[in-house]
Amino acid sequence: MRIFRENIVSPENLFVVKEEQFKFNDFPFHSHPEFEIILITEGSGQRMVGDSITEFAAVDLCLFGANLPHTFYTKGLSKNEAIKQIVIQFHENFLGAGFFDRKPFKKIKNLLHRSSQGILFNDDTTAVIAQKMSVLVTKNPAEVVIGLLDILNVLSVAADYSLLSSPGFLHDLTFDESSRMSKVYDYILENFKRDLSLDEVASVAYLSPSAFCRYFKKFTRKTLSEFLTDLRIGYACKLLQNNNMGISRISHDAGFNNVSYFNRKFKAIKGQTPMEYQRHFTIKRAN
Repeated sequence: MRIFRENIVSPENLFVVKEEQFKFNDFPFHSHPEFEIILITEGSGQRMVGDSITEFAAVDLCLFGANLPHTFYTKGLSKNEAIKQIVIQFHENFLGAGFFDRKPFKKIKNLLHRSSQGILFNDDTTAVIAQKMSVLVTKNPAEVVIGLLDILNVLSVAADYSLLSSPGFLHDLTFDESSRMSKVYDYILENFKRDLSLDEVASVAYLSPSAFCRYFKKFTRKTLSEFLTDLRIGYACKLLQNNNMGISRISHDAGFNNVSYFNRKFKAIKGQTPMEYQRHFTIKRAN
């Protein structure tokens, strides 16, 4: 996936509020200076945030900090590729420089600081915010300001949430670094289902293998092998959830040549075997 820079909110606007629908989402790995609240109301796939690769399924609510690379990817990962979402994007100073530094907004300021890693909220908070965001898309700008402050206030006191990206993830990418990593992510995503050697991927970045290892870990906090394993396990989860393919076939389709190795890695990451994971979703569909 490409990492590229966007500037979304024009100078004459305070924020962007929009409701969107796509047949599938293959939007590039991207960053922008605006904070983003995104509510996924339909679709499932993989959520890439900083150095995190996790699964998502509707209804899903996240807050991303300024300049944090992210995307929600559905193409080829699920039968439910169609995606619907409501998005709010805003600059930290959309109400004036230092607005959230004032004492009454200390919790919101802390929320925005935490969002530098990406925040995933629990079901209860998501249900409350989903109602508020659905209403917001029909409001005038003054009402949106009031509604957005209300949403930020609710999120700032939510006690149950998960941080998605590791604390040390470097998301202040320069243009040249972004361009190079764009090619690497794009190449990996298109080829992760087959064997990928370190030499092969390093050549995409025009780096020696040793230099590439340092470079890649600087940005992802993972080795290439760890990153590929996370990506393949995520894809395998979708195959396990959506059909009754055999474990051996799923292992192969997800890019693992050795079923035993796939089973060990899957259990280490997911806490259960692929068969146990698949059985859970088979039971869920039957019910």
